[in-house]
Amino acid sequence: MTAKVQKEKDVVILEQKETEIKKEIIFYAKLMDEKGLVNALEGNLSILDRETGKLYITPSGIRKRFLKEDMIAVVKDGEQIGGTAKKSSESLLHEAALKARPDCNAVAHIHAPYLTAYAYCGKNISLKCSTTFALVYGEEIPCLPYGEAGTVHIADGIEDVIRHHDLILLGNHGVVSVGKTMEDAIKIIEAAEEVLKIYHITKGIGSVKNIPEDQWESLMDNHPNSIKNRKKQTGGRK
Repeated sequence: MTAKVQKEKDVVILEQKETEIKKEIIFYAKLMDEKGLVNALEGNLSILDRETGKLYITPSGIRKRFLKEDMIAVVKDGEQIGGTAKKSSESLLHEAALKARPDCNAVAHIHAPYLTAYAYCGKNISLKCSTTFALVYGEEIPCLPYGEAGTVHIADGIEDVIRHHDLILLGNHGVVSVGKTMEDAIKIIEAAEEVLKIYHITKGIGSVKNIPEDQWESLMDNHPNSIKNRKKQTGGRK
């Protein structure tokens, strides 16, 4: 195989990879729209191709259900190099999260109602009534102080916190999650939102009963999928 043929083959492979990344982003963006976890103005998703250093991110100001492949913005070294629509104004948030988490390639920034309500209150989320919460999130989902949207301050403090948590709240703003894949990043938002929905329904019925402390600790220590044991398996990463 000549160098020219190999180069042409490599270009085709890269183009196919880029197409698949864009399709994946659009699939999950539309899913979030269908589930009411983003609105017409807010929410953005990104995938980083660590081989090329290109960040693929949803554009600013376009309803997710109307997204097309050519609209997905392509960013490298902070500059947009592809896509017919302008990159999300919160791309700095995605870049900071991915810098802090080299084990992850995907970021979801969503405004899920129940999670975002806690962000509006500036409250960490700590529930002792749910096995799902215990296994997936551990002791808490932390909330960062407010950082001005659309500026560098939107990412203030995110690197320190997201190193230890896959899902965090942004004060007065929304939610950010990271994952090895977009599926990983999205499903932990969906699960947390459902847990909080059930929690608040339960409060309307009566007093919420927590898991006894000794059984909580046993769950964290012994369940193979607990956050504590996932960290052990990955050398500190979840």
